[in-house]
Amino acid sequence: MKNNLDNAKKNVEYLDRLRFNRAISSSSKEFQQVLQLITLLLHINHPSLDGYVENVPCGIDKFQLSIYQQKYLQNNLPVDVYSEILHKLNSKQKKPTILGVYIMGSVASISQTPSSDLDIWICHPNNLSIAKKKLLSQKMMLLQKWANNLGVDITLYLMTQQHFKNFRNTEPLTINNSGSAQHMLLLDEFYRSAIRIAGKPLLWLHLDVENEQEYEQSVQQLVDNKVINLNDWVDFGGLGAFSANEYFGASLWQLYKGIDAPYKSVLKILLLETYSSEYPRTHLIAKEFKQKLLHNKFDFHFDPYLTMLDRVSQYLTSLNEKKRLDFIRRCFYMKANEFVENTEIELKLNWRFNYLKKLTKEWEWSEKTIANLNQHKHWKIKKAKESHNNLIQYLMFSYRNLMYFARKHKLDANIVPQDISILTRKLYTSFEDLPGKVTLLNQALASDLSEEHLTFIEVQNHKSCKAGWYLINQQPNIQGFHQRRYTEYSENLNKLVNWAYFNGLLTSRTNLHISSQTVSLEKLRHFVADLRLSFPLRRISTSNEELNQQCEIKNLSVIVNLTKDPTQYLQQPKSNIFASDLFSFGPTEESLVGSIDLTYRNVWNEIRTLHFEGENAILLALKVLSNKIYRGSKRLETVNVFCYSQYYQNTLRNIVSALVNKCINIQIGTVDIPKNNLLRVAGKNWQFFFEDRGISLQEIHTVPNKKNELDETLHTLIEEKESQMIQNKRNYPYEIDAFASEGFLQFFFEDNEKGKFNVYILDENNHIEVYYNCEGKKEQKIAEINHIYHSASLDENNNPYKIVQHNFNYPQFYQLLSNNGEKRIVPFHSKLVSS
Repeated sequence: MKNNLDNAKKNVEYLDRLRFNRAISSSSKEFQQVLQLITLLLHINHPSLDGYVENVPCGIDKFQLSIYQQKYLQNNLPVDVYSEILHKLNSKQKKPTILGVYIMGSVASISQTPSSDLDIWICHPNNLSIAKKKLLSQKMMLLQKWANNLGVDITLYLMTQQHFKNFRNTEPLTINNSGSAQHMLLLDEFYRSAIRIAGKPLLWLHLDVENEQEYEQSVQQLVDNKVINLNDWVDFGGLGAFSANEYFGASLWQLYKGIDAPYKSVLKILLLETYSSEYPRTHLIAKEFKQKLLHNKFDFHFDPYLTMLDRVSQYLTSLNEKKRLDFIRRCFYMKANEFVENTEIELKLNWRFNYLKKLTKEWEWSEKTIANLNQHKHWKIKKAKESHNNLIQYLMFSYRNLMYFARKHKLDANIVPQDISILTRKLYTSFEDLPGKVTLLNQALASDLSEEHLTFIEVQNHKSCKAGWYLINQQPNIQGFHQRRYTEYSENLNKLVNWAYFNGLLTSRTNLHISSQTVSLEKLRHFVADLRLSFPLRRISTSNEELNQQCEIKNLSVIVNLTKDPTQYLQQPKSNIFASDLFSFGPTEESLVGSIDLTYRNVWNEIRTLHFEGENAILLALKVLSNKIYRGSKRLETVNVFCYSQYYQNTLRNIVSALVNKCINIQIGTVDIPKNNLLRVAGKNWQFFFEDRGISLQEIHTVPNKKNELDETLHTLIEEKESQMIQNKRNYPYEIDAFASEGFLQFFFEDNEKGKFNVYILDENNHIEVYYNCEGKKEQKIAEINHIYHSASLDENNNPYKIVQHNFNYPQFYQLLSNNGEKRIVPFHSKLVSS
């Protein structure tokens, strides 16, 4: 066994050197500097070096100063400081804090590009105190800042050897941390891509254990036989704890990562699908690498991304799925190829470029195909939109296959509820296509989608075209339009303009054109200017804290008479009228609000639009808006009202603004609930009732024979009249209203005084059911619900909650906590229940 271990050490050291050389090959000087200095800065803590934190634990086991590091110290430090640090390095120091430093991910693979980030694991002892970990974390933050200032994106992770041996050691979910979504699959990725750059070697890579379930037993046997001393190694454990339960959480995580890195995530989620197809005899890439390495098969490339491509290609070929195979190859090529700007000499010396060239020949790609893909960052809207739709289609295809796998094997994802909530909500906001929602194309697909010309065309009563609005990314060309060469379609103009604006087609330099019987070019330009002032184009990332909140509106614009303006037909506009007369104007009592559009950004950073048209547009807009403002919500950051009518523009804007703000303030609680509000619209009297979930309306056929006070109050911003307010009798805590989100099945757990708990269930339409005095454990109830969710489409008889499966409507779980009579809602976590 000792000979085998010695041979394994040589081979693993060879692989580390090979990968390290690949990592710095053809990379920038800044990247090389960060990669080669990071271990030195972790090992030595000195005020003259970057990342200095007073009293921070430091030192890396078995650290050796490299030639590069020595030259750096010599060239950048005063002679006395250089001598001092050399003395420290050569003298015997106290026991080092850091056991090992390892790189993982795409670095050193064919997919490493100039923009690749560095993911580095720093392994420390299990018993490191909280205070010391805090100091070490501070140093890591400073080192990340140092690297970022050099233009290198680096993330440092503190790890212990017990991390993968105990599922509950998982850290909270972040953009860089998968939390509980993937656990052993992350270890598989680490083992297949790891590069030791300092510290102890990884034990798992050196042991040829046939059955991963017996890994721990094999290690203990080697320890008992004194073949190995665990103090000489870092051991994150074997892959025996890997189970099919993890596929679901890992697929959610890869979809989540796909929002920012689509091409890489398509490959990874397809690998998960491939792994699941081999279940229960899944042959992990990490195990394949280790077998080849320990059996001296050095003709193998040991590239995790090439091997992923090989695996999924074999899988898709076996299924005869040629379209998906071609798509995955294109994604792989675009992920790996960033050599367009390189000189011919640089390309000849670049092994990554040469290998890609070899692959394209094997795939029999034409020069036209290659040239098109090489220019993908400069694609315009049609190609970007096609690529976006393909990405969504194939991501969803793999996701549904994995969901079917989970149902087939009756699996329950080993993932904590709060992580499920964050992942599904993030995916819901990014991928779910809903009426009125503005689809935002993935920003990774193209760097500049701006257009020189945009033409908006309104179609009414056309034989071959659906009524609505069409966008063309060129100057007016009716012939081209008949050939269905339009870029985007929407039933209403507001959503179409928002789509063009938020996806970057419409900029301050864009020349606008319009073909419409109802909207002039001047009105369109005015509307676009107001939109640009109301909503900054910069996309803001959503925090996990925001994703755990109810979906409140942050920014709101109300657009009056954009597409239907009754005032343009008035022959003799009046000069002195009450503002409320505008809703019931003249002898025919016509409402002069012909159309209202709402555009809003919510806390999940979705862009939503709503369109109302007709004589009751103002009533419907106020009712729907109030239903979307939760009682007790935060004040909206911005509320803008714009009016584009030919006459009474300012008056209409003021009265609509007064009504909108009044409704919002009542709902959020900054204004007392009025007892009575009466509004006459299009010849009918309507009573407003402000309830917990918004406004209800009731037509009043007889009006008291006295002066209508509402006319005066609307003229000066709306006051209340006396009447009885309808109370909505509730049998549930009002705090739940604020978390109600359509499209999700939501469970709220509340402990009661009897030692049991109540469960409040909101279905996808926000209808509530209440179950009092439930017994047992909440975790058991959650596991049962998740199992029903997985099995819903297969077993309709075992679906007591009437779960309807969509892409990302995974059940959401919350806990109601009470403190001195006040209730608050937090994402469910078993630790909260037990505390």
